[in-house]
Amino acid sequence: MIISINAEKASNKIQHSFRFKILNKLGSEEAYLKIIRAIYNKPTANIVLNVQKLETFHLKTGTRKECPLSPLPFNIVSEALARKIRPEEEIKSILIEREEVKLSLFADDLILHLENLIVSGPKLLKVISNSSKISGYKINLQK
Repeated sequence: MIISINAEKASNKIQHSFRFKILNKLGSEEAYLKIIRAIYNKPTANIVLNVQKLETFHLKTGTRKECPLSPLPFNIVSEALARKIRPEEEIKSILIEREEVKLSLFADDLILHLENLIVSGPKLLKVISNSSKISGYKINLQK
């Protein structure tokens, strides 16, 4: 069985603090981390309403759409979730040409290749739920 799970407003939900924890855990180089921190260090935004600029406020999640790095935080969180799912023995994968395939990542989609949803489903939902609490990742139930 193949199941596609779409993330809800992917780039807007990821907590900034979680991004850096994951980048460190994935072994990112310090120079790279310094650049990312400089870009996302205490980001702020303004809203212009009827030509009047409102008070600046701090952003705790998300990135600006124009930011060339905006897909990066979501990709990091997707990979972290995938690394939680892959070793779970209760989540049974399928065999494709003698190779075990459990999941694929594409943009904001998590594509699962499961042997039996009834057996694997409860554990899968638990892993995603636990990850959501930490990272801000949420499933888009409308798709």
